[in-house]
Amino acid sequence: MDQIGEEQGKMEQTFTSTAAPEKPRLSAQEELRIFRNLVRSLTSNAENALTDLGMWCKDADQLERLLLVQHHLDYMKRLCDGKV
Repeated sequence: MDQIGEEQGKMEQTFTSTAAPEKPRLSAQEELRIFRNLVRSLTSNAENALTDLGMWCKDADQLERLLLVQHHLDYMKRLCDGKV
């Protein structure tokens, strides 16, 4: 039993010594800036995908829905840019 306890202690030391060091916490403003950049990037990609889909829309109802989604994406983009 003693030998098993020693081996477990060695394993715990190995795991704790190889653990990644804690990263410093970002400020709330920095986290918000990163989040806005992420949302802006995703919004731009979604707008590009919608533009491609718009070429395939034959139905007026589908086109209207697509334009509504595009309008919401544009609002999100302007919100992230601080233009709202």
